[in-house]
Amino acid sequence: MDILLLVIYLALFVFFILQPPIYTPDTNTYFRLHFYRFPGYGIFLRVFDLFFGNFFDFAVVGFQLIFGFISITVLANNFKDFLNLNYLAYFALLAILIFPYFPPLWVANNICAEGLSYPLYLLLISFSFDFFFREQRKKIMHLSIVFVLLCLTRGQFIVVAPILAVLYLLKERKNAIKKPTIFLFLLLLLLPFAAQTLDKTYHKLVHGFFVTTPFSYVNAVTLPLFVSKKADVAQLKTEDEKILFLKTYKTIDSLGLLSSKVSGDPKSKYRVFHDNFPVICNRNFHAPGIKYFENKTENLSENVVMIEEAAKDILPVLVKNNFKEYISIYFEGIFHGFKGIFISVFVLLLFVYSAIVTLKKWSVYNGLLLLATTLIISNAMLVAFASHSIMRYLFYNYFFAVLIGIVLLRKITSKP
Repeated sequence: MDILLLVIYLALFVFFILQPPIYTPDTNTYFRLHFYRFPGYGIFLRVFDLFFGNFFDFAVVGFQLIFGFISITVLANNFKDFLNLNYLAYFALLAILIFPYFPPLWVANNICAEGLSYPLYLLLISFSFDFFFREQRKKIMHLSIVFVLLCLTRGQFIVVAPILAVLYLLKERKNAIKKPTIFLFLLLLLLPFAAQTLDKTYHKLVHGFFVTTPFSYVNAVTLPLFVSKKADVAQLKTEDEKILFLKTYKTIDSLGLLSSKVSGDPKSKYRVFHDNFPVICNRNFHAPGIKYFENKTENLSENVVMIEEAAKDILPVLVKNNFKEYISIYFEGIFHGFKGIFISVFVLLLFVYSAIVTLKKWSVYNGLLLLATTLIISNAMLVAFASHSIMRYLFYNYFFAVLIGIVLLRKITSKP
């Protein structure tokens, strides 16, 4: 088995390393340590450029491949040993874990944050499994370190630690008032604050502002802009916000990129929003907003903070004023991420079922189902809120499909 796996990895390494590296506009923003990028991947690229120079491309892709294969092996072997997976189930799990390295994602060849965030996420799940189901309490240190590194590379996973904290309290509810349980529960809850403090410290040192990476609200305000009406400007707080909103509204209105300009049901409207997210967000709100605020401050980089703050203020006003339209398209975004309403409803029902049975009795299968469905749903909801539901943000949890299938099959076939 080990020799066969090594041969597979060697063949895959040779295949991928011979493919050209993929540079995108995002690559440049990471390499230049742009203010609105999380620090992890940018620092990684700078270090590799310093040490490898002319061999930069080879070194980065090679490292992302090796790190990915190690993380895949750690996770797959963990589940294989504990759940006693047969060869068919094991290789099915390996196949879906390796899938992101092939097109269209090209996780290792693409010089972008996913090259690090995907392996880190797999390690986080593996250490979480050890912590929850193998009773290896010391793995909380491994879990904590990987979580912080992951959040400093890709911020969408900041919600994972609170989810783990709640699940841990659910698992240890009979020992909820004991000191070890309280300590570990609080530690999990504090991890996001630790990650955000490091993020803020980095931006203070590099950009001069003690703030979290300023791009979350700029992304999240895009759907509210899509469903907005011109009259919404009356409820905005500042003159700058009103000017910025009206400029954006006028442009996307002229391009027909408003929900009111799109005929059809919410699904049809979401399709237009999904296909034009970069146009609304990057070209007509973020970039013009940065340029607008350049003339409002003498402090270098403060305009990036100002456009984020403006988006933060604008977002709730637009959502409140257009809630019915917003929520209908938001849910279509979730459905789109699940490739349809059927799978969405199935995962939701599975979440409800796993929550009920886990409340009655914690077990490996019940707990694993609840962990998997919670992570899947929370990530889908967060992505639909903050952006558009594309594979690049959602593929991290695909491997849970195999594990969920195995668990359900065993629960169905096991004797009562």
